[in-house]
Amino acid sequence: MTRLIRPFAAAALAVASLSALPAAAQEPRARAVKEARIPFASMVSDYRAEERDVIYLRAGRDWYRGTFMAPCQELPWAWNIRFENSPGIDAIDRFSTVIARGERCRLNSLIKIDGQPPAKAKKPARKKD
Repeated sequence: MTRLIRPFAAAALAVASLSALPAAAQEPRARAVKEARIPFASMVSDYRAEERDVIYLRAGRDWYRGTFMAPCQELPWAWNIRFENSPGIDAIDRFSTVIARGERCRLNSLIKIDGQPPAKAKKPARKKD
C-alpha cells in the first residue's frame, strides 16, 4: 500500500511546487512567427541580400525575409537568383531552395515583414563597362 502512495505524494508535491512559481514563469511561451508563402515564384520582382545569411524577397508590394539553413556564400555577388521548389508546386516557402551563381541555398524560414528591408540589405553592384 505504501508503494502506491509514494508516487501520488511525489506528484502532489510537484503540483504544489509548480503553483509557487512566479506568474511569468507559468505563462506559455509567445507564439512563434507565422511562416509565409509566396504563391508563385514569378511574383518575385526584386531581392536584397543581407550578408550570406538572409535574403529579402519582394512579391507585389510585400517584402519577405528568408533565412538559410547554412550561409549562402555566393548570394552577395549574385545578380540574379532562381528558385527550386517541390515538384508540381510553384510557391516559395521555407521548403524552397534559392540558387545563386550555381550554389544551392536551402531556406530555413520565410516570413512577411512590414515595410522595407533594412539599409544593410543590398543588391550586388553591377560591373562597370
